[in-house]
Amino acid sequence: MRLLLALLLSLPFCALAQTVPPVALMPSTLEDALPIPSKVTTTMGDAFGDEADSGTELRVLIQTRYGETAPSSSRPGERALAQDPDGWVLNRAFLRVVAKPTSWLSGKVLLDFAALRTEDLPQSVKLAYSTIQLHPRIALSAGLFKRSYSLLELLPIGEYEFGDNGPTDGLIKDLGFGGRDIGAQVDFSPLPRKKNLKVSLGAFQGGHADVTAAVNGLLTARLESSPTKHIHFGADAVWRSKASVTDYGTSDGAQSDGWAWSADAIVDYPRFIVRGEVLGGDRTDVKNRFNPDFSAPATSFLGSWLLGLYRIPVGKSVIMPGVKFEWLDSDRQHNVGNHFLLSGSLNLDFDPRVRLLLDVTHQSVDPGTMPLGKKPAGDADTGMWKPFYDVDFTRVVVQLQVRI
Repeated sequence: MRLLLALLLSLPFCALAQTVPPVALMPSTLEDALPIPSKVTTTMGDAFGDEADSGTELRVLIQTRYGETAPSSSRPGERALAQDPDGWVLNRAFLRVVAKPTSWLSGKVLLDFAALRTEDLPQSVKLAYSTIQLHPRIALSAGLFKRSYSLLELLPIGEYEFGDNGPTDGLIKDLGFGGRDIGAQVDFSPLPRKKNLKVSLGAFQGGHADVTAAVNGLLTARLESSPTKHIHFGADAVWRSKASVTDYGTSDGAQSDGWAWSADAIVDYPRFIVRGEVLGGDRTDVKNRFNPDFSAPATSFLGSWLLGLYRIPVGKSVIMPGVKFEWLDSDRQHNVGNHFLLSGSLNLDFDPRVRLLLDVTHQSVDPGTMPLGKKPAGDADTGMWKPFYDVDFTRVVVQLQVRI
């Protein structure tokens, strides 16, 4: 059945496979079988994390999943919020085009056809940017790509070993700090050994348009260092100097001014990987940071996550169990907002192109915590209006990923 499902998912795109160099089914080493993710941490949003050195390349990534969530709440509204991602979902259907006509010029476009099923046209274009290699140590990129903030966003999703990135990743995108944006970025390596220090400086739209448009709508900076082959460090910051506004001239529904920071580390070997990050900053989501139980809104957040993975080669395949812990305080001003998540995953990579993933996640959250990324909502079933809160839950996800 698994083989049949994989074939059915890949049939619409099988013609594209002829444009991609074949991948060896029996890699010579474990590193050849699974490229170490830390080598492609700052991929500017590329889902694959690797590409051809020259010419034109066409690739496809499809993620089909089924999920079920068991919430702790008996309130229908709270259960519906927790179970929103359940059922059969076409999680991603990426088509990537990369063109490298010369050694100093390249362009990349990444489309997500899964977003078209929900009629979310803006989200269907994930990447559209060009890169000019101005100098062996300096590169300039411009277009639509990911802001250089947080390892949660910069790791290629095609290499990610768990079912979901977690609530911290969702929050930083709601705040307008992480995720994709239109702008320009300069990457340069000032030291003799390039891997000792890489500096990325970017300027983005940051939600500003029309009368508030500015070159410095949102500024980003990231430093990366790899003192050894297997140890990597990163730190970054992002700053929005003024509130973004809607077409009607108000800040309602947009982001306020503010900044955020993060620091991360990776230890990777052919057999095991450890990744972790600490991050924090301002709550800039104007509508969603209010809790009806308090008179003042949340103004800052703080979070961290740590994961570990172990690779076990079995013939032509690789089995990779993993565990991840995540903590997020989305409301540091009040005695609510703490999210604790523990995830266990099991990845079966039949070869570098096909991965079957099983993920089990349990969330424990402070009573009275508002759901992230949503305006306050509630009901009056008890005779008095009461908001819907975020709740404890256990979620199981099974996902098949095919990369062609």
